[in-house]
Amino acid sequence: MKKAVLSVVSVVTFLAACSSTSSQLANPIDSTTTAPKSLEPVEKEPEQQFIEDMWDKQAARPGADIEKVFRLYQEKAAIGPKNMACWDPQNIEADVCTELVKSMVLLDVHLKEIIPLLDSLELPWRLVVRDCEPQAVTKDIQAGRVNLETIDDVVTGYFVER
Repeated sequence: MKKAVLSVVSVVTFLAACSSTSSQLANPIDSTTTAPKSLEPVEKEPEQQFIEDMWDKQAARPGADIEKVFRLYQEKAAIGPKNMACWDPQNIEADVCTELVKSMVLLDVHLKEIIPLLDSLELPWRLVVRDCEPQAVTKDIQAGRVNLETIDDVVTGYFVER
């Protein structure tokens, strides 16, 4: 009896093993990955492309430290919304927004190139002197606002409000 049970269990085990192997062979797993037929570059919006071109142009200027600009922007964004990082009466020695603008090297750059960059960094700005004539401005202080002085729309001076 023991031999009969053992032989039946062996036959069932053999059949179970054989049936599972044949089902795997019937449906082989395709281990190759398929790549897309064509990798089309993602088209950027014209405004985004313009901003990137302006940053590339600004990065090529002597003295500009764009890596520092982006690092400071990330620091500014991490501190809080808008220009929260620019208003810190306790921190007189280091001002994130002033350092950020200083690293951009704004002097001798056309206004139409600077404004999109300041906007992309979420820094408010205004013209306070245009062609040696003071402009009408409000007396309110807005931390991080960049006040620009221009001659023929080329930046000749700036200061950042604290």
